[in-house]
Amino acid sequence: MNRQQQWLDRFFSGSAAEKLARARALYHDHGPDLAADPEISRILTRLRAADRELAAQMARMNMGKRCAACAARTGGCCSAYMATNTDVIQLVINMLLGREVAPVNPDPESCRYLGPQGCQFAIKPIFCLNYNCTHILDNASGREMAELERRAGAVLGLQIELERLILTRLG
Repeated sequence: MNRQQQWLDRFFSGSAAEKLARARALYHDHGPDLAADPEISRILTRLRAADRELAAQMARMNMGKRCAACAARTGGCCSAYMATNTDVIQLVINMLLGREVAPVNPDPESCRYLGPQGCQFAIKPIFCLNYNCTHILDNASGREMAELERRAGAVLGLQIELERLILTRLG
């Protein structure tokens, strides 16, 4: 089996619960070494700043409460399927950023990581960073959307860079 297939099986396949269990084990075994790596540390610092800017924009747009309310009514975009869009490395990055990563939503129809104030992740699944539903679009100005997209793009670029670096370090 080639490396890409091993990574796909180990880090990107399985249920949300399986991915969380693998992420916790990976963080336990490699978290301190990853956090101490100078290049990873530099990217984490930049990612923290980019995430703060994105979170502030999302808060200004009231997205957390809006998404949580929508999910509670209809399942919406933040459905149980979205929890499966996480990957092990994304969960580890959240842990490296000091986030508690644990299911907070018992509703089997909603994303298990979506709480009453919104998503608990600093680093979200790529789909979540790229998709804006009509509830968001209808309640935002063009300027707000442009700023949201700019900030989400900054997070996404750093997230992808960090995922690649972590995969390289894990070999």
